[in-house]
Amino acid sequence: GCARGADEARLREDLQARLNRDVKPDLFQVVALRREGSAPLPGGESGGARVIVYFNVTLQLASDYSFGGWDQLSPSSVAYALGATENGVFGLQAENRPGDLVRAYGSALYEQTADGWTPIAALPAAASPVPNIEGTAPPTRSKQLIDRLAAMVNLPPPGVPPQHDEIIAEELARASENIERRVKRREHTFTLASGLEDSEYARFGASLITAVNEVAPALRLRQRYSQGSVENASLLARGEADYAIVQGDVAAAALAGEDVFARGGPLANLRAVGGLFPEAIHVAVLPDSPIRDIAQLRGQRVDIGLPTSGTRFDAVAVLAAHGLAPADLSEAREEGPTVAISRLQHKQLDAVFVTAAAPSRALQQLAVQPGLRLLPVKGPALERLVQSHPGLTPLTLPANTYPRQQEAVTTVASTALLLTTVDAPDAEVERVADLVFNRMPNQYAGSADVIKVSARNELRGVTIPLHPGAAGRSR
Repeated sequence: GCARGADEARLREDLQARLNRDVKPDLFQVVALRREGSAPLPGGESGGARVIVYFNVTLQLASDYSFGGWDQLSPSSVAYALGATENGVFGLQAENRPGDLVRAYGSALYEQTADGWTPIAALPAAASPVPNIEGTAPPTRSKQLIDRLAAMVNLPPPGVPPQHDEIIAEELARASENIERRVKRREHTFTLASGLEDSEYARFGASLITAVNEVAPALRLRQRYSQGSVENASLLARGEADYAIVQGDVAAAALAGEDVFARGGPLANLRAVGGLFPEAIHVAVLPDSPIRDIAQLRGQRVDIGLPTSGTRFDAVAVLAAHGLAPADLSEAREEGPTVAISRLQHKQLDAVFVTAAAPSRALQQLAVQPGLRLLPVKGPALERLVQSHPGLTPLTLPANTYPRQQEAVTTVASTALLLTTVDAPDAEVERVADLVFNRMPNQYAGSADVIKVSARNELRGVTIPLHPGAAGRSR
């Protein structure tokens, strides 16, 4: 049974062709491959048998490549071409040289047709789940308050009125998070506001927390999930987080009290620790969509991102640069990437906005089935965006950033910043900055989640004043 599918010679030939097509022509040379067996899969729509073939492979780079470059391919794109998880690829660095070896545990899918075993595309391997952290048990006085709260909601039928339940739930969620944060702060554990539980922000946050906790056990971080950049800036300013990941353009608006922050006024206590990685604005449609330009989104069904996310902040700006507002769309949904991409797949939406480090795992999966096409941000609209929104900068997504993306796509991007507040002690911030920009990249060299982070780019895209503890490093 393990011999089903391509043999070793065919597997090697197919893999080399896939690397040339789905990464970059002649960047990698397959120098060794060992077939490790196969396993059956459910049959395809044609009824043909399918198998997954496992292999170990060694690749050699034929030329220089900067996987840490902000406008270069990511290890995630290479992992997809190899049918591997990012943790199953070893040897990709921020800067690779000719002759460098890369090893991987990969896989390939084959379907039996009239012409024999034929390679087929696979979905990207699932990312590792983001770890969560449980709170501590409350003391006796807290137990009394909880019992009091329980009495408010444990009512006989018909129970709590829906409008009251919504208020109670919101307040309990906020109180629960703040209690945990304050308890952990006393234990020298700081709260990092990231993003949705399965988002790129949350995965990066988990990698950052793991790295910091391993190299500096006395300085610990815990993660707080959120809708994204806009909410994170507010959490930080209100003292409900100690550090946060926030897009540079959002941070600039928050500090100035502009755009979505105009009503509440400037968040003047925000300070930057440094720039982490670029986040591209993706405007995705299905491959057969007649929409070719963002201006053609007028009258269309579009998801513009969750209400307090950086995606929505950017979507409104991009639409405005093309002479549009959310009201000009037939539907302006705010359901977030998971629901939005599912709706796009089922043709319940015409386009989705996603601001994320490229390649976004959710968009990788969309690119495979049923496919995607990215609308470019270019010309006068790009110029207007860059001039009117500090923190946005032109960025080109190279070909093969996503599966089947054959041409480079121009767009704009914002740097994801690590922020804190003026109240954070200088020595603490200096230590965090050293861990994030020096020790973490060295310790986790090649990790897809941190490979774009470096001391070289520490000040790149920073749109608000540096905290004195971080500013001292740049002198």
